[in-house]
Amino acid sequence: MNAKPLHGWVAAALLALAGQAQAVDLLESWNAARNVDPVFGAARAGVDVGHSKTAQARALGLPQVSLQAGAGGINSYNKINHAQFSAPGMGAADSASFTTKTDLGVDVRLNVTLTQSVLDAERSTTQRQLAKQAQLAEVQYSAEEQQLMLRVAKAYLDVLLAEDALDAIQRQSRAVNEALDSAKERFKEGDVAVIDVREAQARADALDSQKLEAESNLQLAQAALADISGLNGQLSRLPEAADLQRFNAGDLNDCVERAKRSSLALQMQEIRQGIATDEIEKHRNAHAPVLNLVAQAGGEELRGLGGGADSGLINHAVSVGMQLTIPLFTGGLRDAKYSEAMALAEQSRQESEAVRIRAAQAARTAWNGVNVGQARIKALEQALQSAQTRLDATGLGKEVGDRTTLDVLNAVQEAAETRKELNRAKYQLLLSYLSLAASAGELGEKQLTEVNAVLAEAEKY
Repeated sequence: MNAKPLHGWVAAALLALAGQAQAVDLLESWNAARNVDPVFGAARAGVDVGHSKTAQARALGLPQVSLQAGAGGINSYNKINHAQFSAPGMGAADSASFTTKTDLGVDVRLNVTLTQSVLDAERSTTQRQLAKQAQLAEVQYSAEEQQLMLRVAKAYLDVLLAEDALDAIQRQSRAVNEALDSAKERFKEGDVAVIDVREAQARADALDSQKLEAESNLQLAQAALADISGLNGQLSRLPEAADLQRFNAGDLNDCVERAKRSSLALQMQEIRQGIATDEIEKHRNAHAPVLNLVAQAGGEELRGLGGGADSGLINHAVSVGMQLTIPLFTGGLRDAKYSEAMALAEQSRQESEAVRIRAAQAARTAWNGVNVGQARIKALEQALQSAQTRLDATGLGKEVGDRTTLDVLNAVQEAAETRKELNRAKYQLLLSYLSLAASAGELGEKQLTEVNAVLAEAEKY
């Protein structure tokens, strides 16, 4: 067997395997993106940060235990004059003097202290803030998860749209090249004027330039999807006969109210507003009494190393009691911090209102995208049918001499562009449907699976 037939069999086998390869669908792209997208990875790490905030809040309510130890050299001289002194069998003295002295001594100290907060308004406020920061991390994770779904869906549909744009140009290019070849042959035979050849050639040259741009756009779209998901390959497509009427936007007012109530962006901002409000309480309580339970155990031992005249000291003690601290003056720091917290809380409140308005606007935009999209798709489907009818009629007209080559090329372009716009409208509707769910914080794998099922239906047609 020679090499050429062998190569032919190998090529045929590879083409057969490629035809059997299963297309990458939207759900697979989403699941892959969860593992490779760095933005979502940062959100996942943020959840771990939130867990540490929970542990910090819990730690503030537990006892704090500390150990203090020290040792060092010491020279000590102490003298007490005019002291009163009395001892059994020794009488009393009104003007006694005592002197202790230690040269080149060693002083060793060891203390263990346990402190348990009993009343501390500032600490309690900090605990609430830490708990809210942990909650914020969880909501941020959910928000990034939904945003990743939208980014993957947009990148996926952008690839399909770029493929459609290239396909539209290729359809026109094939028709133009056929028309050009026909015009050249008929010009040689004297059936058409040279203008037909030149018009077809000019249209072919323009399409070659557009094809290069479309191929570049497709490569960029494929690279963007690969960057976010790590996947390459053929994608599941949307069939022409797919029924998109199943994607119902529901009632507008209901969608807007859900967005104003449950938007994840709004939830995050309201948590931030709560943290800012707690900051007011924290600085308002800066002069509040602080009551702690304090227990101590330890001692001190001093030994002289300089000779018999050196004094020594041994002191061991255990104490348990309550410690009350009342801040009296902070130099105006408390008032300045309190004023700052008030301003920040008002700023946060206004930002919450702005986020609520944006959430409602996003819901309206997405709702219109679904409902207007449904009507636009129907109109474009009718337009495509009309364009195809015109193309067929123009082709027949050219055969009998009633239409020119330019008329046919214009009809081909109109049909190809209408088909591309129809597909664009379908992709926009699908993305609007996902965005509508995201506006109310409800986007999940359920909605993504619904869209993916429509794309996967391409294999049935």
